[in-house]
Amino acid sequence: MVAIVRDLLLAVGLPMALLVIGTQLLERRGERLPSRLGRLSEHSSLLWTIGTGLILALSLLRWLLQR
Repeated sequence: MVAIVRDLLLAVGLPMALLVIGTQLLERRGERLPSRLGRLSEHSSLLWTIGTGLILALSLLRWLLQR
């Protein structure tokens, strides 16, 4: 049971912490985004979001089936 909790903390907690820290750092910059992020924000992100969601869902399914 402890191993499962540790795995979930690494798999979910670490990316969430990085996301929160990154968001806080970007909010401190105000309205200006770094140039690389500014170029990325000009394009539609729907395809990227769907692909990332599929990767996460399939990875979770694989992890659950292996247990």
